[in-house]
Amino acid sequence: MMKRLLKFIILFYCMILMGNIAYAETKNVSYSDITAYINGLPIPSYNFYGTTVVIAKDLENYGFDLNYVDEKRCLYIEYNPDKEVTANYDPQKYNKKIGSVAFPVQTTDIYARIDGISTRGTSYSVNGELLISMNELKEQHSCYVTWYEKERKICFDYVPYWEIYPEIDYEKEKKETISSFVIEFTKTEQKETNEFGKGQPEFQVNGKNEQYLSFFRIIWCEKTPVRDFSKNWFENGKITIDFCIREDTILKAEQLIQLLNSILTINSEGDVIENIAAANEHIKVSINGESVSVSAVELRPDFDGYTYYIELDKEIKNLDEIQSITIECK
Repeated sequence: MMKRLLKFIILFYCMILMGNIAYAETKNVSYSDITAYINGLPIPSYNFYGTTVVIAKDLENYGFDLNYVDEKRCLYIEYNPDKEVTANYDPQKYNKKIGSVAFPVQTTDIYARIDGISTRGTSYSVNGELLISMNELKEQHSCYVTWYEKERKICFDYVPYWEIYPEIDYEKEKKETISSFVIEFTKTEQKETNEFGKGQPEFQVNGKNEQYLSFFRIIWCEKTPVRDFSKNWFENGKITIDFCIREDTILKAEQLIQLLNSILTINSEGDVIENIAAANEHIKVSINGESVSVSAVELRPDFDGYTYYIELDKEIKNLDEIQSITIECK
């Protein structure tokens, strides 16, 4: 009986040992025929189970800020357009055998947050440095990752961009039938900061009927071939204001909707309408006290209501230059 028990204990520990060995098994990263680029500059990249990855530490040479917080076991990564780029990698100088092992990697409990968004799945590291998928870099505002199959390359591109999401009190009662709105923004000294001590300036909001305009924002995105509709509806490098009159507000805002629809310069089918004069008659915008003309008004119906895009004939690349904005529609 004791011999059987001893055999069982030995077998049990052998199973545990085999399980630990399997768990500790390393995985390999291999060389790839795909070249990765950060804003046009090649960066050392590898293939990891069909995904193009880079070593996080290398990103520091390409304009990224890295900040590791040990108590959170987290590596914060953020693209910094003002950081000096020191990259000098030339893939032509390296004789890499495609498909051969570049180095082994191990699982790690350290994870990355890219512009505040955690990376997905299991994390892997080599010599204590995290692997980052190129596709994960697109989580950042105004950053795009594009795959070019014919050229066998994957490219990260940053497009200068800013946005203002005002703190509108959407809980304010919507009891009136409205035909107009006014929103005034005044910059405050407060800034919401992230792990790098950086943040966007905040604006104090005052207005009339602003609670009827859901998802209100003001954005600017530089004109570039690299584009995503979610960043700038008009795609031409000018400031755009957009908001949604939601389905539960349509009846109260019916007169405002009629006014906006009467001054469209691009209808919901994408057809251009000669209506600029009417648009500027009913929509008045000023930035830092200076009047700014409206260059387009577009409607995009969706399942949740009506989304309007108001394009301004103005380009301001630096949000810090804006002290105040007033938008009036009547």
